[in-house]
Amino acid sequence: MVEYVTIKDYLAWQNTSGEGLDKAINFMSYYLGKSEDEIREMGNEVLKEYDEFSKLLETTANPQFFPIIKIEEQLFGFCDITQMTLGEYVDLENLAKDTQKNMAQIISILYRPIKKHRFNSLKWNIVNTFNVYSNQITNIWDWYDLEKYNYSESYCLREKMERLPVGFALGALTFFLLQSGLTISASQAYSMETEKKGMIKKLKENMKKVIKKNSVNIGDGLLQFITYQKLPSFQLTGIEVSRI
Repeated sequence: MVEYVTIKDYLAWQNTSGEGLDKAINFMSYYLGKSEDEIREMGNEVLKEYDEFSKLLETTANPQFFPIIKIEEQLFGFCDITQMTLGEYVDLENLAKDTQKNMAQIISILYRPIKKHRFNSLKWNIVNTFNVYSNQITNIWDWYDLEKYNYSESYCLREKMERLPVGFALGALTFFLLQSGLTISASQAYSMETEKKGMIKKLKENMKKVIKKNSVNIGDGLLQFITYQKLPSFQLTGIEVSRI
């Protein structure tokens, strides 16, 4: 039994044309790997399955942010935007021009394999069959090192990321949007290269579009995480967020 909606299936659903029964037929053709004619010849069970997918989407597409995720026995950590290279910003800016199409690859840049960590032990929660980090710790980015960014490697990871729950992706994008906004607001007190600052502004606008299109709000969990981290150089006062 399917327990969550993947990034790949979510984007297919978003990009499926038509309304009502037409959309159901078009989407189930993709989802079941059958032609539209074959779907039309099926009984009401196909509509029941489409309805089940729609309900699953409602319950699993809520944004959830986790700094560390175990994917196929490999640890992936969310990157610290303040430590990103110029190459990462350039690639993210280009990909963010079509965030819907490139969501999985964007996530493969924001989450990278952890090459070293300084935790004595890792506590896990299971969310949508994935192990996610559950320890509460300040400035978590001080506790692990990511593999060096490489565009080709992140591109190869996109198919693996497509299988992640879409709620993880939307949570990561929302958190990135909030974190980048904090970075920009703090730039007067803390120096930042002009190129990076400009790219972050463009990224923020593009990310806003996908967040708005997907009706994503920043929930209590994301706010609690970013507040608990006490992110260096960030001013947390005056932040307004929507509650889920």
